[in-house]
Amino acid sequence: MKEIVSVGYCLPTHDDDFIKLDSNSSLSDADLVIFCPDFKTTNFSYGLNSTYKGKISYDLNTSSRIIEATKHWRKELNSYLKSGRNLFIFLCQKNEFYIDTGQRNTSGTGRNQKVTNIVDSFNNYKVFPFDIDVNNAKGKKIISKNELLKSFYNSFEKNLSFEAYLEPKDHYTELLQTKTLDKTLSVTFKKDEGQIIILPYLDTSKDEFYDKHGEWTQEGIIFGKKLIQCILEIDKKISSQHERTAKPEWLENEEYNLEKAEEISELIKKKKKSIQKLEDECEELNQAFIEEETFKDLLFETGKPLEVAVIKALEILGYKAENFNNGALELDQVITSPENFRYIGECEGKDSKAIDITKFRQLQDSLNEDFEREEIYEKAFGLLFGNPQRLNPLGTRKDFFTEKCIKGAEREKIGLIKTIDLFFVCKYLSVNNDDKFKKKCRNAIHSSLGSIVKFPDIPKK
Repeated sequence: MKEIVSVGYCLPTHDDDFIKLDSNSSLSDADLVIFCPDFKTTNFSYGLNSTYKGKISYDLNTSSRIIEATKHWRKELNSYLKSGRNLFIFLCQKNEFYIDTGQRNTSGTGRNQKVTNIVDSFNNYKVFPFDIDVNNAKGKKIISKNELLKSFYNSFEKNLSFEAYLEPKDHYTELLQTKTLDKTLSVTFKKDEGQIIILPYLDTSKDEFYDKHGEWTQEGIIFGKKLIQCILEIDKKISSQHERTAKPEWLENEEYNLEKAEEISELIKKKKKSIQKLEDECEELNQAFIEEETFKDLLFETGKPLEVAVIKALEILGYKAENFNNGALELDQVITSPENFRYIGECEGKDSKAIDITKFRQLQDSLNEDFEREEIYEKAFGLLFGNPQRLNPLGTRKDFFTEKCIKGAEREKIGLIKTIDLFFVCKYLSVNNDDKFKKKCRNAIHSSLGSIVKFPDIPKK
């Protein structure tokens, strides 16, 4: 049985196989190492001194311990990989922080003397003796790209999620990706005589894995055994691949070609081209799906996603709409209709309240500041797009705009648009190129300036 140790990762077993990241343990006795650079399993958190540029900044004592631990694991892992053993890494969240270098800058004299600590940026992935570019992002939709992880993927598909992803590199063999194929979640690559296998983080801190005394439950142990079995299977597959002698160059001579093997090789190439074509088509369809789903943001979103959805909705109605930012003035939407009316739009989403006078005032300021621009000769009309009580079902939403907001709109001739009304207009127009209805909607918006816009009834199919 292989001697397995787990550094920084709590593996649910009855064995004494856990090694803390802030220890100086050796890997010499290990046949297989599982490694996770997760600082939550260390005592480094007790060294929090302050923050710098919005990130944790450790005190000198803890910084020294982090640097020593980093040197220790780089040395241990280098020796481990040079011996031909395989390293499994769980891809946890990347933590960026600052460490105290021990250097000091002194300015001033006497009572006015000031001492500045010199800090340096650091992250938990610097414990490895090789570079891997990690970015934080969370998600659950994962697909398998390689047979090497077939058993692992099938066993943990329901448990799999990701906290981070990898920037692709030429020497990587990709194993797992996100559903949209835009992020790499698992790779394998050679380092010295060993092989490195990076896997998505599997959470073993679930309540059902621990009893009231903090010991592993039977459910946790079963999970751990299944995980070890999968890792040993991957290790065996990789090791068996490496036991074969590399083919010499002279074997590529045509006289040694095997006709049947060449036919299969050509068939594989054709299949791969077909797969790539299908993947490209799926990617295009996925992008189209995302574009169409944007309209749903009119029902529940706020901030930038709501702005984007409103612009897309206005475009389907025949308007030209875009964000505006010249460095001095930033506007949610500058809108021009085919009838040559010009509008300034503002968007607002509220979790549980009606749209109030606050955003109304902001729109008024935007209209005035826009009119002050030298190139503008006529003041634009104002449109306020509101998505109030956005987290509630549509049927339960009431009082979309406050009374003050409605009276202010009447006085200033500003149109108030419910984004949920806009959604149903877009739902119809996304499958019906109805220019007459588009014009009716534009007329309804312009004629309703000073009140809540009432769109014309949606035609029945």
